[in-house]
Amino acid sequence: MMTAKQYSDEIAKMEQSLAEPIRQTENAIKLYADSADYKNVAVAAAKMEALIQEKIDKVEDIDVSKFTGGEDFKTVAVRYFEYFQSLYQAYREIGDAPDEAARITASNRMNQVLVAQDEVILRLQDTQMRFAAENGFILESTPLQQTNTISGERDASPR
Repeated sequence: MMTAKQYSDEIAKMEQSLAEPIRQTENAIKLYADSADYKNVAVAAAKMEALIQEKIDKVEDIDVSKFTGGEDFKTVAVRYFEYFQSLYQAYREIGDAPDEAARITASNRMNQVLVAQDEVILRLQDTQMRFAAENGFILESTPLQQTNTISGERDASPR
């Protein structure tokens, strides 16, 4: 049986485990986009979508019913991972776009998604802090370091 603290740590570990793959994927996508290799933008994005889906499945499989605020924390954690997954869906749409007009539309959609990033991260941090308080444990570090921020300059929009 997992304790509330172990659950919180597990969510943080999953979040942190994405930092390096996100960094590598962002760099790869930027290189592909800069050389207009949109097919590989889509391939790289699809890999990240799948990796993030594994995290979502893991979070959803954990029974949190015995923790105070467990369902709320779980819902917010799933939404956090889904948010990052939606960014890679947007990248994939840019990569799969049949022409320049479609690519610009997909790129604009991605920029709209990026606007919500800080809010999504803060919501998870706040929820994790509340979960810790409700279950009587202290978070060792700042909750969920912002390892997974994706910068707007790295979008694959045509230059």
